[in-house]
Amino acid sequence: MRLWFALESRVAPTSAERRAARMFVTPPKHKRSSKASLRLIHSNEPAATHITLHEPGVRVSATSIGDGPTVMLLHGWGGSALDMMPAAGALARAGYRSVVFDMPGHGRSPGRESSLVEFLRAMRAVSRTLGAPDFIVGHSFGGAAAVLGITELGLPVRGAVLFSPAPGPAYYVDRFARTVGLPRERTVGMMRLVVERVGRSVESLDALVAARSARVPALIFHDPADREVPFSFAQQMSATWAGSRLVERPSLGHKRILRDAATIAAAVDFTRSVLPPGAR
Repeated sequence: MRLWFALESRVAPTSAERRAARMFVTPPKHKRSSKASLRLIHSNEPAATHITLHEPGVRVSATSIGDGPTVMLLHGWGGSALDMMPAAGALARAGYRSVVFDMPGHGRSPGRESSLVEFLRAMRAVSRTLGAPDFIVGHSFGGAAAVLGITELGLPVRGAVLFSPAPGPAYYVDRFARTVGLPRERTVGMMRLVVERVGRSVESLDALVAARSARVPALIFHDPADREVPFSFAQQMSATWAGSRLVERPSLGHKRILRDAATIAAAVDFTRSVLPPGAR
């Protein structure tokens, strides 16, 4: 790939920028099949109800588990609702209604491209159809979406839990270009095309900036040695988010943190302290 971009950038720079822009907004596909995913969700949580939401420009596969105050759980880039099932199941057993869904271009939801803008559209559609959430949980890119859901969409949540939150797409432009081998002089053109595809600048989707105006309590979990999302981002977010608390979870990496029993128990306890299961 790096060799291809090096050659294409010389002989057909516009084509290289277009190809890179398409790749930037295309998440890696989840390996588990949709049927297997659905079986796993229903086998683990008998009370789960699966629905497909259809709105203009948005089609989302969602699952509701349990009954009680609604908790919206958001997976990260290249992930799926399955990633959030350990936390969703624990919250449902604790007396909450967990709502998990595959973002556009992810898991069982249709489409190939996605973006934080698509994440926000999906969150708005799910809120309209299944009811506004009382609490929000996000992982990685879903953590950024959770912050923007609070500050930009105005979701009426009373608190948030973030696992390894990513700051937003702007922080990954240079990293992406280096990974695929796109020359620096082609990056500006790539991002111009990304903005055309997405409809917004990546700078306007900065969760670190948005966190400054968040006014609900939040608990942030992050492994200081996380290789995918640097711990410094969680430190910056917690420093600017009034009412937030950062908890280090060493040796759990970027995704294993979602399956750690102690971390999930702490997340459930925090949810209880902010929003008791019987509250509406």
